[in-house]
Amino acid sequence: MKAVCILGSPKPNGNTAAILSEIERPLKEKGVDVVRYCLGECKINYCSGCKTCDKDGQCIYNDDVQQIVHDMFTSDLVIVASPSYWGDVTGQMKVFIDRLTPYCNVKHADRLKADIKGVAVAIRAGRSKAENENLVHTIEHFLGHLNIPLVSDFTAEGVNTAEDLENRPGILTAAYDFGKSIVGFLL
Repeated sequence: MKAVCILGSPKPNGNTAAILSEIERPLKEKGVDVVRYCLGECKINYCSGCKTCDKDGQCIYNDDVQQIVHDMFTSDLVIVASPSYWGDVTGQMKVFIDRLTPYCNVKHADRLKADIKGVAVAIRAGRSKAENENLVHTIEHFLGHLNIPLVSDFTAEGVNTAEDLENRPGILTAAYDFGKSIVGFLL
């Protein structure tokens, strides 16, 4: 079993990463091979809108996207995690989503593996869950166009600084418990 975690945060060790680590922990404990990409550390070019991929299903850029896509489509579970930036996914995540246009089911559905499951993780500083629901919707829409159904989601609100996680350990406990629940989708 393999899970690919895509961390949309520019920070490899920030709050979203800490929460994602807790979600990953039960997967690793059950022997699932977990691969994580922090988009803030990846070389990913912007989509130029050239539409070359419409013709041949290939992007003109050769960067980290090809390896991430390979791992995604050879996995059993894809977890997409992003903090909220102005009510939606981060810029890094949006650039990544745009670059997966060659794999969109509207254009090249025959290239997509059908039995991968998807999970969305959304974190925000504010207390309202509504904004995180927008992030989950964005992630669900993205995964849907890759023929990856969203099977579950996890959100955490009121997480702005590392101290927020220290002062509210229940968030990390809930993330770990959520990780245990998604193990069931794999085993």
